[in-house]
Amino acid sequence: MMNAFSDRKSLGFTLLEVLIAMLIFGTTVTFLLKNLNEQQRAHGEITIKTIAHWVALNKMAETRLEPKWPNIGVTRGEVEMRDRNWYWLQTVSKTTEKELRQIEIEVRLEESDENAATRFVGFIAEKNNAKQSQ
Repeated sequence: MMNAFSDRKSLGFTLLEVLIAMLIFGTTVTFLLKNLNEQQRAHGEITIKTIAHWVALNKMAETRLEPKWPNIGVTRGEVEMRDRNWYWLQTVSKTTEKELRQIEIEVRLEESDENAATRFVGFIAEKNNAKQSQ
């Protein structure tokens, strides 16, 4: 006589098979949600850095368009871009070339932020020398 289990055809999944499938599904969903969260965070950081860089480029363009050569020192300001206020810090310093000044612009989303969202460094030649050489 045959065993009752060997005669019967498999009609469904065993409890063990269901538990293993649930474990695999749960692990997959957890991984996907973690990955999605990391992508959203990275997108937010990239957006902040990109807009902060635009603010720095605009400030550098404004400085280059001023009729007067920038004074050595630090200036601060605030500008609105993309419905947010951005805080910039511009440091003008001497270089080894006396007709050239270094301009460093740091941009922060919050004025109290310890680290800048971006830092841009550029150089400006003295305006009078540029006109005389043409």
